[in-house]
Amino acid sequence: MGENTGRSAKMVISLLIALGLYLFSIDFPFYVIFEPQSAGWVLWVSYANDLIQPFAFYFLLCLGERWLKTWQIRALIALAIPILLEIGQGLYYQFSPRQYVGSFDPLDILMYSISVALAVLMEQRVFARRLKFWQS
Repeated sequence: MGENTGRSAKMVISLLIALGLYLFSIDFPFYVIFEPQSAGWVLWVSYANDLIQPFAFYFLLCLGERWLKTWQIRALIALAIPILLEIGQGLYYQFSPRQYVGSFDPLDILMYSISVALAVLMEQRVFARRLKFWQS
């Protein structure tokens, strides 16, 4: 497989993962599967997007491999942005209690970390070993 073909395939796979997971996290009708206030419903509402979206964001950052050359840089960015937004939720609520913008939850930061770690493992252990063009 040529270098351009491999790079194109890598971009297509990364884009499909990123957009597919993002759209899934927005449009998945969890209310059909879980009864309101059940354990599954609470876990989905609280933490599912915290796992899905940073994972998808990491693969979106893989599209910029020309500028973000190593997985460490991509992982740092994919982790730093959601963490900064989470901290911002806590700070904003302290300075402007009249308007609700979300709540700070330290477990969200743990979920972001797990999500980015899983994305790195997927890229480095699964894709890099199974797809020859992923190394290029």
